[in-house]
Amino acid sequence: MAKATTTKTANCLGCRGLLTARRSVLRGYGDRCWAKKRREDAARAAGFKPAAITKAKDLIADGAILPLRGRVFQVVASNGIDRYLTAPEACNCPAGLRGKHGCYHRAAATLLAA
Repeated sequence: MAKATTTKTANCLGCRGLLTARRSVLRGYGDRCWAKKRREDAARAAGFKPAAITKAKDLIADGAILPLRGRVFQVVASNGIDRYLTAPEACNCPAGLRGKHGCYHRAAATLLAA
């Protein structure tokens, strides 16, 4: 009689896909969703507001942020003409220069650099 083997499975908490790898089942996320969650957690830990994180995700999805060197990125402004340099630590956009709150450009750079 053959020995029955069972593989634990679960669904990803991010995308609801089927998880079969032991590591993924234990943490509840597949590799891609886990990386995405870690980046979002880093942005939240850096003190960005949820609205800034949402706008940062849109910026990334639109392809409006490009890596230049190291942790420095070039960002296309919302008007489509202006361009800013940003990094997780600073941004030269008007909101970034005021420095009261972290701009969504910095949040996008934090998401990509994490």
